[in-house]
Amino acid sequence: MRLCSYVVRYDRGLAPNPFWGYCTVAICTPNHMEIRLSIGDWIIGTTTKIRCNKLLYAMQISEILSFDSYYQATRFQDKKPEIKGNWQQRVGDNMYYQDRDGNWQQHPTLHHRQKEIIRKDLKHPYVFIGSKFFYFGENAIGFPTEFETLIWSRQGCKTNFKVKIVENFIEWLQRNYKPGLYGNPFDNNEAK
Repeated sequence: MRLCSYVVRYDRGLAPNPFWGYCTVAICTPNHMEIRLSIGDWIIGTTTKIRCNKLLYAMQISEILSFDSYYQATRFQDKKPEIKGNWQQRVGDNMYYQDRDGNWQQHPTLHHRQKEIIRKDLKHPYVFIGSKFFYFGENAIGFPTEFETLIWSRQGCKTNFKVKIVENFIEWLQRNYKPGLYGNPFDNNEAK
């Protein structure tokens, strides 16, 4: 079991997207960096240093799908962006698919529309899906001292943690919290 830790600079509900029964990481640092994770591994996102490097979310990977498979899957239709929908619908991360010729297309969205960002998103077109997740958002929690080494406070991701620390952290998390949503995104004013 591995754990990937990274800083979530802007928490709008888009990346990660903890809505509609799944936490998904589709267009975020672990994807852009092509972090090689497997089913059963964990991803944690922490707040910035200004926000005290707290735990924003943790999810166990239950599936890894290509963007096109994610887009086509019936159970993830609610994660497609709805420009005129409510704020949760507008931050949908299920926005890329391939046409009949294999060319990438983008579902209408208010986010990730610049060419350079689209290029980064499509460089490694896979989505990490978690059915077991803990999303704290604006109610992000502090790390107990013994787990502070799991905080990666720089750009990028870290994955080479000692297995015992990861196991103890997951045990602590599951002992103290039930999976689910504990708050709205920090940076989405519409969620307030």
